Amino acid sequence: MRFVAVLLAVLCLSFSIDSSVANASIYDSNVIQHLQLSADQKQEMQKVISDSRIRRNKIFRKHGINPNAKPEMSLLQRASSELMANAARERDAVKKILTSQQLHVYDAVIKKTRERVMASF
Repeated sequence: MRFVAVLLAVLCLSFSIDSSVANASIYDSNVIQHLQLSADQKQEMQKVISDSRIRRNKIFRKHGINPNAKPEMSLLQRASSELMANAARERDAVKKILTSQQLHVYDAVIKKTRERVMASF
């Protein structure tokens, strides 16, 4: 169960703003593409996601996690508390921006990405 929580934490903070394949990793999802956002919402979401991704990448570097390599359970587990804290921070910020329907879509995208990561082990 803890491992699933770690994956959820990683995925919550892994949404790519740039749809470029070169910048994407297995942890990234272009959640903005799946939401119908107003201009203001889009700008706010991009900031939240960018900040979260920067924090995630620092955590990954600290724990020797290569976001472009096959996920390693042991490394993700070591980073789990930091990743979960970052995920909670992002989720709290996103919840203030999105409508309940948009938040439902956001959660569905997280779920799909989590399933993709889990299938890669």
